[in-house]
Amino acid sequence: MDGIRPKWMEFLLTLARSSLSRRLAIGVGTFIALTLFTGVQYLRPRNELAAGQVSPRDVEAPRTVDFIDHVRTEELRQRAARDIQPVYTQSAQVNEQARQVVLNTFATIARARAVTSSDQAARAAVLRRESPVSLDNPAVLAALTLDPQPLEVAKNTALSVVERAMAEGIRSGDVPRAQAGVRVYIRSLPIAGRVMSLVSAVSEGGLQPNLIVDQTATQLQRRRAMEAVNPVRSRVLRGEILVRRGEVVTEAHMQKLGAVGLVAQPFSWVRFAGMALISLLLLMVSSFYMRQYQPEIWAADKLLLVWSLGVVLTTALARIVVTRFNPYLLPAAAGTMLIAVLLRPRLALFTAAVLSLLAALVAGGDVRLALVTFIGSTVGVYATKRISHRTDLVVAGLRVGAATALAVTAVGLLDQLPWYPHLLSDMAFGLGSGVLVGVIAIGVLPYLENLFGLVTPIKLLELSDPGHPMLRRLQMEAPGTYHHSIMVANLAEAAADAIGADGLLVRVGTYYHDVGKLRRPAFFAENQAGIENPHDKMAPSLSALTVLAHVRDGLEYAREHKLPESVADFIPEHHGTSLITYFYHQAKERGDTVDEDGFRYEGPRPQSRETAIVMLADAVEGAVRALKQPTPDRIEQVVRRIIREKLEDGQLDECDLTFRDLDTIAATFTRLLASMFHPRVEYPDLERDFPRRRVTRPAPVR
Repeated sequence: MDGIRPKWMEFLLTLARSSLSRRLAIGVGTFIALTLFTGVQYLRPRNELAAGQVSPRDVEAPRTVDFIDHVRTEELRQRAARDIQPVYTQSAQVNEQARQVVLNTFATIARARAVTSSDQAARAAVLRRESPVSLDNPAVLAALTLDPQPLEVAKNTALSVVERAMAEGIRSGDVPRAQAGVRVYIRSLPIAGRVMSLVSAVSEGGLQPNLIVDQTATQLQRRRAMEAVNPVRSRVLRGEILVRRGEVVTEAHMQKLGAVGLVAQPFSWVRFAGMALISLLLLMVSSFYMRQYQPEIWAADKLLLVWSLGVVLTTALARIVVTRFNPYLLPAAAGTMLIAVLLRPRLALFTAAVLSLLAALVAGGDVRLALVTFIGSTVGVYATKRISHRTDLVVAGLRVGAATALAVTAVGLLDQLPWYPHLLSDMAFGLGSGVLVGVIAIGVLPYLENLFGLVTPIKLLELSDPGHPMLRRLQMEAPGTYHHSIMVANLAEAAADAIGADGLLVRVGTYYHDVGKLRRPAFFAENQAGIENPHDKMAPSLSALTVLAHVRDGLEYAREHKLPESVADFIPEHHGTSLITYFYHQAKERGDTVDEDGFRYEGPRPQSRETAIVMLADAVEGAVRALKQPTPDRIEQVVRRIIREKLEDGQLDECDLTFRDLDTIAATFTRLLASMFHPRVEYPDLERDFPRRRVTRPAPVR
C-alpha cells in the first residue's frame, strides 16, 4: 500500500500536469495580483490631512480629475426624500365605524321616540344621553318630531353623505374642513327645514379621520426619489487650491483631496469587489482574444506567464507612480514594448488598451491618464518594429516620451491649463516617462530572455554577428562548413520569407546548424580541401557513427554557449531521422550486415516550418553543388526530387508546411541556385597554365 497512490492524489497529479490547469493557475495568479494592486492603496499619499484639522499650507491639485461628489449627491438625495409627501391609505374599518355611528344615532332616535312619557323633555334627555354624536337643539327637535317617512329620508341621506365624505378621505386634523364640506354639500340636496338640520348634525358627528400613513409605500416613494437623483459629477482642475492655509478641513475638502490622490481613501469592500470584477472581465476578454487571434501564445504556458508578468508589473508600477509622483511619469509603454519584442506586436497593441484601463483605475478613474497612457504605449509598439540593437530601445523610449508629451499637451489644452508652470511641467514628466521606458526595457529584456528562454530579434541579430565565438571558430577551424552554412542560410531565409515564416530565425539557426562539425571538421567533405579523406580507411558503419556524432556534439556546444532553445532546435531537426545514404549503400555494396536504423539520425523530425526549410535547403545545396553541369532545368529537377524524397520519407510529417509552401520553396531554391551556379566564362590562358587535376572524392556528406 505504501507505493500505491490514492485515486484522488492521482487525479490531482494529472490535473497539475495538464495544460489547462497551468493556464488556470496563471490566470488566477494574475487576477489576484491585479485585484490587489488596483483595489488596495499600499503607499501613503504625500499629504496627510484629516477632517476637522487645520491645514498647515495651501494644497494644490496635482492633476485634473473628474469625480462623483458624494457629499453634494447625498444632500440632494435627502432633499428629494423630504419633498415626498407621506402616502396615505384609507382604513375600511374606520369607514365602517363612521357608517355604524350614523345607524346607531338613528337607532337611538327610534328608542327616544318610543319612550312612553308624554314629556318631550324626557325623550330629548334620553336622546342626548344615548346618542353617539352630539345633537344640537334643532337636530333633537327634528329627530323627535319628524314623521316616520321624513325621518327615514334623513337617515338614508345621512348615510349617503357620510359615505361620500369618507370616500374622499379625511386626514387627522382635517375633520373640521370635512365637516364644512359636508354642510356645503347638504345645502345642495333637495331637503330643507328639520330634515336638513338632522342630516347635518348626524353627518358632521359621524365623520372620522380614515387616512393612515402607509410607512412602507412612503419609504418606497422616498427611496425612488433618492435613486432618481443623478450623481453629481465635479471636476478638480490642475493647480486649483483645494484647501487654503489655516482653513478647517471638511468632508467636502477630504473628498476632493481623495479624488486627486492626496489622502488615503478608506478601504471599501464594495470598491474592492468592483476592482476585482473589472480585473476579471479584462482577463476574460484578454483570454478570448489570445485564444482566437494569438493561439500560439495561448498554447505556450511560458509565453502566457511573460504576458502576465508584463501586465502585473506595469500595474504595480502605476500604483507607485500615481501615488507618489506625477501620473504622467508612468512608463507604461515599457510593458507593451517588452511584450512586442518578446511575444507579438499585435498582442502588445491589445495589451496597451488593457494597461491604459488599469492605469486609469489605479488613478481613480482618470480618463486623461488612460488616453495619454494608450498613446504612449501604442507608439512604443510601433517604435520597436525594427530593433537591431539593444540601444534602439532607448531611441524607441525617446519616441514614446515625445508622443506622451504631445498627448499631455493636448489634454492640458482641453482643460485650459496655463502654459507655465502646469503644461510645461507635465510635458517634462511626459518626456521623462520616455526616458524611463527606454531604461526599463533595456535593463529588463536580457533577464526575461534568459529566464524564459525566449529569442528576440535583438538576440538573433547578436547571434548572427560573425564575431560570435562559435562562428569565429567555424571560420577558422571549419571554413568549408562555415561557407556551406552561409550558402544554406541564404537559401533558407529567402524561402522562409517567401512563405511567411521567420526568416531571421531561419538564418541564425542555419549559421549554427552544423557547429557540431567543429569536433572533427576533417571528416566532412567541405573541409577536406588538400587533405586525405579519412573515410577511405574506415568501415561504412564507423563512418556513419562519426557523422551522426556531429549532432550530439552540436547540442553539447549549444548548451556550452547557452544558445536559445529555438536556435539549438535546428541542430538535430535539420537532419530529422534521415538516412545517411552514401555510407548505407556503401555498406550494402560491401556485403555487410546492414541495420538501417544504425544509419539514420536520431531526430527529432522538424517540428516547425523553419527547421523543415533548413533541412530542405541543406540537402538541396549539397546535391546541386555535386552536379557537374548545374543548368537551371537540372537544378529544378534535383530540388523537386529531394523535396519529394523528404516528403515520402516522412521527414515533413510533423511540421505544418503545406503543398503550396513546398512548391514556393522549390521555386525559390531553383531561382537562387541557378543564379549561384550560373555558367562562367573560361579563360584559356589560365586553363593552359593551371591544367585541371581530377580528384576522386566521395559525394559530400551532410
